[in-house]
Amino acid sequence: MSPDASHESPSRAPARTVFDRDALKRAAGVAGALVCLVALALLIRRGLALGDALGDALARTPVAALLAALALYLVGGLLLAGAWVGLVRLAAGRRLPALPLAVGHLRAQLAKYLPGNVFHLAWRHVAARRAGADHRALALALLLETVLVSAGAALLALGVVADPRLDGIAPWARHVVWLAPGVALLAWIAAGWIGHRTGAPQLALQRSGVSLLAVLALYVGMFVCSALALRSLSPSPDALPFGAWCGWLSLAWLVGYVTPGAPAGIGLREAVLSLGLAPVLGEAEALALALLYRLVTTVADGVLAAIGFLDRSAS
Repeated sequence: MSPDASHESPSRAPARTVFDRDALKRAAGVAGALVCLVALALLIRRGLALGDALGDALARTPVAALLAALALYLVGGLLLAGAWVGLVRLAAGRRLPALPLAVGHLRAQLAKYLPGNVFHLAWRHVAARRAGADHRALALALLLETVLVSAGAALLALGVVADPRLDGIAPWARHVVWLAPGVALLAWIAAGWIGHRTGAPQLALQRSGVSLLAVLALYVGMFVCSALALRSLSPSPDALPFGAWCGWLSLAWLVGYVTPGAPAGIGLREAVLSLGLAPVLGEAEALALALLYRLVTTVADGVLAAIGFLDRSAS
């Protein structure tokens, strides 16, 4: 036996029993992109099947309705920028200059259409760093944004219970409206928990409650403006209660938001809107409405980005 035989062999690094986090993120992004492509393919196929009916529905939309929808969505975009300013200031614990933060948010709007759906976040991060926010505060602001914007969407998505068809589909669904205050309460508790876990005393609920509720109100206002924009494009705005318009719009937005790798939720949001509105408006009108809404939001994001680039002081 060799002199070293009694010694234990050098310890080896334990084999990984879980997937690498980056690999999981890449896989989720690829899966989300594939879901978007499938949704787009189905929408194109349905559009070709509808043919002239879809073309007529698109052609009947007045220019005034397009302009009204554009104006409403622009207001919603400005509310989003204001919410981002509030969150960064809250996460940083001090009043950073508002203009560079808002301008950075506006300029990033078109970047969310790039594959990966992360470049707008990177742009905002760089702009906020120039405004004086550190990496920790920005990570915290982004986490708060995810919680609060999802809570705002979830609150209004409950508006689908206002759809008169729901009694015939799922009569029990009307009883879930009591969840609305619960969703807001959970968002508030989550924000405080995030502050505790990240060592951010300024996020203690007794200190930040009013500020967090103000940001949540801005997000809810953004979704209401978006629902008004969608409704203004419809030839039958009174076909559904306004709560149902808010519900379907917010639900479509939420599906696109939670799907990783889906640039601006393209394909998914149109699919949800088409499915939700078709039984009331008809398939051609519903698909035309979803496509027109995408057109309006894309143009509005371009206008918001242009407004941001007009300000040279934030460069």
